[in-house]
Amino acid sequence: MLVKDKITVTVSDINGTKSYNLSKFIKKIILWSIPTILVIGTVSFFIISHLNKSVQDLSSQSKILITQNNEYSQKIESKIKYIEELGTQLDEIEDIIGIGNDDNTSLIQRATLAKLTSAQRIYMLNTIPSGCPLKECKVTSKFGWRIHPVTKKKKFHKGSDLKAKRRTSVLSTADGVVKFVNDKDTGTFGRTVIVSHNFGFETVYAHLRFVNVKIGDVVRKGQLIAKSGNSGLSNGPHLHYEVRYATRVLNPKEFINWDIKNYEQIFSKQRRVKWESLISLIKNQNKIMEQQ
Repeated sequence: MLVKDKITVTVSDINGTKSYNLSKFIKKIILWSIPTILVIGTVSFFIISHLNKSVQDLSSQSKILITQNNEYSQKIESKIKYIEELGTQLDEIEDIIGIGNDDNTSLIQRATLAKLTSAQRIYMLNTIPSGCPLKECKVTSKFGWRIHPVTKKKKFHKGSDLKAKRRTSVLSTADGVVKFVNDKDTGTFGRTVIVSHNFGFETVYAHLRFVNVKIGDVVRKGQLIAKSGNSGLSNGPHLHYEVRYATRVLNPKEFINWDIKNYEQIFSKQRRVKWESLISLIKNQNKIMEQQ
């Protein structure tokens, strides 16, 4: 029933009748609710304030870490460039040392070469890089120091750039096994093939458009291994060609010009290879094969 804007609830059962005044009950609820809300609000305020401060601290720490990361990245990049410059300087020094070898070396080699048979000479031309990896060979950028055509920075060119239109056939310059293949347009060299040959020699064919071989393939001298292109850090279609011996890079010029007609020329011009020991090894191998 409603009495003077107050609600009274009457409950009757076997034990009798009881009346409850809701206005008092509501007042109690309100009296208890207000402190509870105040406590919850105060606690929430402090929690939110603490979280906001934590977020701000994390944000500032994140900015510091990003700044430090950028600084470290720049330092690492500068160190890498410094190491590359040292590497190219060492290549140049090695070239100078190689050119300055004793002339007696060529005299000893001439005495050794006189004993080589025609079959042994042809064997060397087939197993050691010789000739051009293209049917027509024209060098557009030589081995040695140059201004890089893309970066415009001075850098040691470890191979020779050969003129080649897109899709020109690229041939292996010696018998060997495919050591490395990159068939994607990534990195400085882009699509690349590296062939491992006898006696520690390797050849590199870079900036390719298509690769026709895979790692582990056995290839013969003159076999098609790729098609030329313009992949990687290149300013136009061409073939980058390298000749390596052990840990050294060699001037490909002498190997490109090496054939049966000027067979002995390479031994006096390319002094960074231990020809005397190599030729002796080949002769011994042939003797063993003849005896079997």
